[in-house]
Amino acid sequence: MERVEEYLEAIYDIQEIEKRVAKTSDLAKKLNIKPSSVTEMLSKLSDRGYIEYQPYYGATLTPKGEEVAKRIKKYYRIFIRFFRDFLGVDEEEAKKLSCELEHHVSDEVVEKVCELISSECDICEECNFKTMKLSDTKSGRYRVIIAPKGVEEMGIRPGKILDVGKDYIDVEGERFDVEEKIKSKILVERVD
Repeated sequence: MERVEEYLEAIYDIQEIEKRVAKTSDLAKKLNIKPSSVTEMLSKLSDRGYIEYQPYYGATLTPKGEEVAKRIKKYYRIFIRFFRDFLGVDEEEAKKLSCELEHHVSDEVVEKVCELISSECDICEECNFKTMKLSDTKSGRYRVIIAPKGVEEMGIRPGKILDVGKDYIDVEGERFDVEEKIKSKILVERVD
């Protein structure tokens, strides 16, 4: 399926960015493959309902093909954001890793990554997650979503409710002072 997705992405890019039909020669150049191999794959993609293809004219995505291409492009952007902005991986490595992962992950994995990066993400038009770093919270009650192992001895682990004050964190009646660096690694959601 990875190869199919690469073709659909390439066709999508040509359609959306260059605003034209994707020709065999465009795809051969973009994907670094022989034109005869492109022609063969375009026929298969057409048979599977992903594209409309006419020899010597080119290919355009069907709604089915566009849906796959958009999903893969979205996954790529999500992983770029995760690796580069959340983990601090350099740009080139983040792009390489994202390109590999976009074809091999389930929707469930992407959803979990989205939950991690939701406080710093603007990829989706509407986000279902309301997570934030503990370091960015104001006073109030929060449920822990993700926390490093090192804070478990304080009782800070996924599912626990924290009462956050100006200079402290209260876990089940016990107050702790947690370093900002550690707080930035703990993701929480507000509990009303």
